[in-house]
Amino acid sequence: MRCFFLRTFGDKNTFAIQYEFEDNPFNEISLTGETWGKFELFVRGMDVCRYKRVDNETTYQWNLIHIVEWFSENLKSILSEEPFPLPVEGQHSLELLDNCLLFESDDDDEFDAWFDTKQEWEFKHSWFSNRAGSFLPDVFFRRVNDKIEIAWNNELTYSSEGISFINPIGIEYVPLGIFESTIKNFIEDFLENLLQNSKNKCDAEEVYQKLMELIK
Repeated sequence: MRCFFLRTFGDKNTFAIQYEFEDNPFNEISLTGETWGKFELFVRGMDVCRYKRVDNETTYQWNLIHIVEWFSENLKSILSEEPFPLPVEGQHSLELLDNCLLFESDDDDEFDAWFDTKQEWEFKHSWFSNRAGSFLPDVFFRRVNDKIEIAWNNELTYSSEGISFINPIGIEYVPLGIFESTIKNFIEDFLENLLQNSKNKCDAEEVYQKLMELIK
């Protein structure tokens, strides 16, 4: 069994990420399988990812490379000052997306273009599309002036599978600099840790180079 250590980045009372590699319970030996572990995202002291199933509280666990890849590929979009791409009003990400659903058009092309734009924004600002079959909550990250808005509503997410999130709803704002440094430090540590311990050295080196380049 490999030796693993819990790693923490940031301040849990503001914004922090905590992760720990663990032995893969499914004995997956690929590079992806080597990234199995626990992951916690703290916003103002709340672990957004923690959930309950059959009365047992559980820390999020999965192949964590999916989260790392998503943040690496979309961090620049999150930090960008580019406004929400559709002409709707809303106080936060959840309202903006809800109000997008009110759009109607008899023109099929116009209708499809509207919802394609909405979906593209969601892919860049929520990691939900990268959950890879796990119980990852739906969380949106968006820049608002000099802060990052973190918004989520997971009251019904996976409810049909008996999942209830400990902190199901929230809209919080954290300083942009703290968010950026925490994410980058997490990604860099994760990749270095993986590169050092992986038995799939060639794959690990390729992923390391690719993702480190994305967050420069």
